[in-house]
Amino acid sequence: MATAIVGGGVLGLTLAWRLSALGVRVDVIEAQPFVGGLAAPRDYGEFRWDRFYHCLLPSDAHLIGLVKELGLGDELRWTAARTGYFGGGRFHEMTGGRDYLRFPLLSFLQKARLGAALAWATRFADPAALYEVSAADWLTRLCGRRTFEIFWQPLLRAKFGVFHDRVAAVFLWATLQRLWKPPAAGQKRGTLGYVRGGYDAILGRLQAQLVARGVRFELGASIERIGLSAAAAGTGAPPRATVDLALADGRRDARSYDQVLFTAPAGEARRLTDETLRPEVERFTAEHPAAATYLGVVCTVLVLARPLTPYYVVNLADERVELTGLIEMTNLIDAPSQSAGRSLVYLPRYCDSADPVFGERDATIVESALDRGVRRLFPDLRDDAIVGRFVHRARHVQALPTVRPAPRGEAVPPLSRPFQIVNSALLNAATLNNDEIVGLADAFVAKNAAGLAAAASGARAPAPLSGP
Repeated sequence: MATAIVGGGVLGLTLAWRLSALGVRVDVIEAQPFVGGLAAPRDYGEFRWDRFYHCLLPSDAHLIGLVKELGLGDELRWTAARTGYFGGGRFHEMTGGRDYLRFPLLSFLQKARLGAALAWATRFADPAALYEVSAADWLTRLCGRRTFEIFWQPLLRAKFGVFHDRVAAVFLWATLQRLWKPPAAGQKRGTLGYVRGGYDAILGRLQAQLVARGVRFELGASIERIGLSAAAAGTGAPPRATVDLALADGRRDARSYDQVLFTAPAGEARRLTDETLRPEVERFTAEHPAAATYLGVVCTVLVLARPLTPYYVVNLADERVELTGLIEMTNLIDAPSQSAGRSLVYLPRYCDSADPVFGERDATIVESALDRGVRRLFPDLRDDAIVGRFVHRARHVQALPTVRPAPRGEAVPPLSRPFQIVNSALLNAATLNNDEIVGLADAFVAKNAAGLAAAASGARAPAPLSGP
């Protein structure tokens, strides 16, 4: 079986890893000149680290398992990182239960109700019903209006922007499930993890081992068209549907694949497929309505001479601060060995994927993040304390469940079509993170392993790829 995986992010690479282990011939086609997608690294001058912020939770069994498969288990590091909360004009420690009990913005009764409500929600709430109620309405009913207005509403506005009153409660339920999930075997609750060298180490090892297995990469490859063709299965046999895929830059003629797994957003699939495959895209979006709405992010990254806070993450509940949060990565990772002793700070701003901010100049975005964001927290931050300023953009970070009926499609689809969308919109009741992405790839291949392996045993070797 000749299989193309469109998209070289963590999902596409994990699918390639699992399929190649079954003997499937795989090509990975990626529009960027590098692999990794949202997990790709960046050169920050004195060091390399991730473009966007990532960490591992002790419960991330799928991702931890993949790291160990790649021989990087000894490079895992775990830290008892701290969490902060900015509200009422000051910082509050929110790392543990005692900090929560001392939290001054809520009364004792409000905190007791909030804690009881969240404990009930994570154990007894029905996620299917939570697609049809907004997170705002659900949290108001659970915790009370005053608690919602003080604690939750500012966080929803910061995280979801224009979607703050439309995001479905199932998203919050999934977030709580992940945070409260028991640790994987051998892991310790209350810690956060990373791999030494960041995702650069993971992606580099994964790509090298995929190449050793015969997986081929087309990087910097824009697709012009994807459509069905018909190829003879053998003498006297009926035609077998295959998929033609042509690149926009003319680096090679259209090539036929027995299977195309499309890991990019459904909107991209709609743009690239012809009339023979368009119904498949429409069917997918009808069965998985989260595919219609994507949350994007514009993230300013500062490299600083000294730390700003003692916290890994600061949740921002002040509408004057026009940021989603403040993530000081070097309060999780070891700064001397991982970031040349510098402090690495991420200042994300989540927004609609169509927001005009994506077209703004880097300098404008940095100025906004400083003047309407971080300097409202730290008025004394001087320009000479900022060693480096960087901007990263991603229009399609997360397929967002907004209020509507529960999805009709299977969370893990069967391998029944030559062109198949396998992307984060399948995570019907989840909050996007790389453990869930690896888990989705694992579940898809496990469910379809028998058919994949059987087809691979009689596969035709695809024609060699030509260079640019």
